[in-house]
Amino acid sequence: MAKGPYEYAPLVVAGLCFYLLLMLAIGWWSHRQIKTTADFIVAGRRLPLFLATGTLFATWFCGGTLMGTAAQSYLFGNQGVIFDPWGSTLSLLLTGLIFGRLMRRGGYRTVIDFFTLRFGKKMGFWAALVQVVAEIGWIGGQLVAFGVILQLFAGIPIFWGIALSCAVLIIYTSLGGMWSVTLTDFLQMGLIIAGVAALLFAVLPQVGGWGALLSSAGNRAGLPAGALLPTKEHGYLGYFGLPGWFYYLGAWLSTGLGDIPSQDLAQRLLAAKDERTASRSALITAVLYLAVGMIPVLLGTVMYGLNPDLSVAETEMILPFLAISYLSPALTALFAVALVATLMSSADSALLAAASVIGCNILPYFKPEAGDLLTLKVIRLCIPLIAVGSLAIACCAQTIYMLAVITWSLILVGLFVPYAAGYFWRRGNESGAVAALTGGLFTWILAIVYFMCRFTLGADLNLAEGTVLMEGALWDAVYIGSIPALAASLLFMIAVSLLTQKKDPPRPLVDINGRPFQIRRTK
Repeated sequence: MAKGPYEYAPLVVAGLCFYLLLMLAIGWWSHRQIKTTADFIVAGRRLPLFLATGTLFATWFCGGTLMGTAAQSYLFGNQGVIFDPWGSTLSLLLTGLIFGRLMRRGGYRTVIDFFTLRFGKKMGFWAALVQVVAEIGWIGGQLVAFGVILQLFAGIPIFWGIALSCAVLIIYTSLGGMWSVTLTDFLQMGLIIAGVAALLFAVLPQVGGWGALLSSAGNRAGLPAGALLPTKEHGYLGYFGLPGWFYYLGAWLSTGLGDIPSQDLAQRLLAAKDERTASRSALITAVLYLAVGMIPVLLGTVMYGLNPDLSVAETEMILPFLAISYLSPALTALFAVALVATLMSSADSALLAAASVIGCNILPYFKPEAGDLLTLKVIRLCIPLIAVGSLAIACCAQTIYMLAVITWSLILVGLFVPYAAGYFWRRGNESGAVAALTGGLFTWILAIVYFMCRFTLGADLNLAEGTVLMEGALWDAVYIGSIPALAASLLFMIAVSLLTQKKDPPRPLVDINGRPFQIRRTK
């Protein structure tokens, strides 16, 4: 693959500069719309369907969905992308059908408000910490993608590319909050769709069109290209038996369920103008997400047909390389901007989400009398601090797809069970919720160590000159271990709640004003 700056780098840099300046201008305009903390965090709860859908799609369609998915498709075919886009689509469908209306009905400011009101302050505090850690990891994955793009297109060292993205994110997110994020996301959605569609139709003729692509699709591991299930010959990504099925379920559920209790998702649902808008935006986004998300999957397959000899590290540059090779300079600049749009739209959402949780849910533990003005100041102050922390993670763990997905495994094993139980099991209490969170996380750590030592040999074998990559083995153990951890979380939730009913009576499900509400609407 090509090394060094792109021949038409000045054109790409000009396009990127125009785009980044436009983001800053939107941030400045949005700043004028912010009068309260609710305006900053949930856009005043006024988003219509088209804006709610745009911000949800752009947030979910991250750098991992584009560059990381193409890499996984090149290496493992469809089995490699069950995490994303398949698992992420599942989370959107479940949100649209079940959870979207409920979250919006509660009228919370953050998803942590739900945990605090339903289970108590202790659970709210620990849930807030899990959310912040997960968001920082996800931001790191997007920043890595930004650095890779600037390195390839303009020859800028990856550290400085990541640092530049941090600076722009900090400025426009701090200025306009959710209004800024929503408006930039809507623009970014159009850029994303246009960019990936242009690349697909430019590259398809190189492999003989749709028919030739589907009939000759292949991948480095030699797995069936379209397989969604484990196979007898290859298991799931090289794993067989119980570890293989754990890995397979972990691939679906890390994002399929792990996304659902996330602040990123909750923030968009809470910003919608009503319950119906929240639910419909998730369903529409699910359809759009899968349709557009399969394009980088196809492009990874195309790249394998054109060049089956890429190193594992080079696979994360597949899309930029295809753009440079087969698009005109003007369309290449458009595609580079679209790539930046994917990661900016996700990183700004995660940045705002983490800062909102700190300001709204962690600050009151240290300053209970904090008012609206102080909360807003703390949220704005936390934005650059979180960005710097994410910058450090991005520079230390320079991998896109895994950073983007592992964060949701953390939420899956710690928060999904209490979240679902909070809505649908009246006997769930704070003791059970805290036990589910801590028990799930502790079991996850033990399971990672166990599977790392005993079974983690499969997916990375034969991808690096016949050796086993221990870094890749660690990632595998993370997902394999998430399934027994999820089961343990459920067991702890049920057992501890039932054993502590008298000592810790369950709290009712209430909205942000403390009023009980029903799962089903009654006329």
